[in-house]
Amino acid sequence: MSAHPLAVLREFSPRTRAVLAVNAVNSFGGGLVLPFLWIYLDQVRGLASWIPAATLAVQAATSVVGGLAWGAVLDRLAPRTVVGLVMCVAGLGTGLYAFVTSAPTALTAAVVYGLGISGVGTVLRYLYAGAATARERGLAFSADYAVFNAMTGLGVLVGGLVAASGPGSRAARFAALYVADGLTFLAAGAALLLLLPRIGRGGDREPSAQGPVGYREVLGQRALAVLLGTVALCSLVSYGQLRSGLPGYLTAGGAVGPEGLSGTFAVNIVAAVLTQVVLGERIQRVRRSTVLSLTGVLWAAAWSLVLVAGRQHGTPATVTAMAGVLLLSVGEALVFPVVTGLLNDLADERARGRVNAMLSVAVSTGSVAGPLLAGATLPLADGLPLVVALVAACAAVALVGPALRRTLPAAADLPDPAPETEEPATAAPAPAPAAGDSQERNPSCSTGR
Repeated sequence: MSAHPLAVLREFSPRTRAVLAVNAVNSFGGGLVLPFLWIYLDQVRGLASWIPAATLAVQAATSVVGGLAWGAVLDRLAPRTVVGLVMCVAGLGTGLYAFVTSAPTALTAAVVYGLGISGVGTVLRYLYAGAATARERGLAFSADYAVFNAMTGLGVLVGGLVAASGPGSRAARFAALYVADGLTFLAAGAALLLLLPRIGRGGDREPSAQGPVGYREVLGQRALAVLLGTVALCSLVSYGQLRSGLPGYLTAGGAVGPEGLSGTFAVNIVAAVLTQVVLGERIQRVRRSTVLSLTGVLWAAAWSLVLVAGRQHGTPATVTAMAGVLLLSVGEALVFPVVTGLLNDLADERARGRVNAMLSVAVSTGSVAGPLLAGATLPLADGLPLVVALVAACAAVALVGPALRRTLPAAADLPDPAPETEEPATAAPAPAPAAGDSQERNPSCSTGR
């Protein structure tokens, strides 16, 4: 089977391709404003220094609450209905930032945007999970990760150029970026409403005769609870540290300067996209528990390299740091799409919205806890305790894989086994389909933005 990216895309159903295309536009819009909120509120609008911090905190808190609410709504309503609501609320919220002139307007925009953006990832993952086979679901989550990173990176580049040298005043340029981001949400919502007219609750499958289950029942299933906790830990040691602990540790003693730090972020985006392009299809034929263990090992090595980089200076420090970020990025690109697919394969159809909502909450929790951990530990011994703790946390991630393998259904751990290379001469003319493609998602076992 061809592993060429274009060949993989041709395997997708028209609906999956439509969701990927819509998310590409949406991710580009998000990239336009991704790095700028603090700068915009503090330097461009001239608001008090506490307002950007409060705005980000309110936005994060609202995202957690909103994500849980959207998950429950998805388990009760057709996704076509929820898509329109989510995209309109998120578009309105980010558009409101264009008109912020005071603390009340900033906090209002934060509440509206947090409520909307918390449902975007949940709805898109829900739509991907409605694919007909386990193979297409896994490939869709991998392709989504690559599309998100590539288009977000492009959006950041364009947004930076517009903010620095576009027409009009500086405030007008930043406001235009937020309006453009809002328009991408509205365009995404309209496109999905037109392209996905007949999707009922549960994707293409018949809805269960039983009612939806609650969050308590979801967390009561050990495999799901362990996976969600592992996702939060993965988010803490990767996303949560990339913009906090990593730059704080590398720059505190002058090991890496601003130019070197910019290079490490470029490595992060490029490596994440290339990993999915090169390995996205092949990784579907590797046990998911093995991918989880491998990621833990890669991340432990990555943070060990960062530890060494922080004790060096100049070019050696920069090169070592980039090597560490490269391993960190490869691990991110492998584990998050794989774990997303695994969670959706284990999810009860009646709880799929809640499972994807809790996945969003787990990622957000790690992303918020990471900077808090960095802030508390970076002042201690030049940040050494932080990096040592991160290496230990990555080792814990590596140990989760073998423990899960003993409890996961075979079709969930390896949904797309490698085809046999040789067929015996007496083989039946029509071989049985692969387990991952022939079974419904196991009903007994309950991914920017």
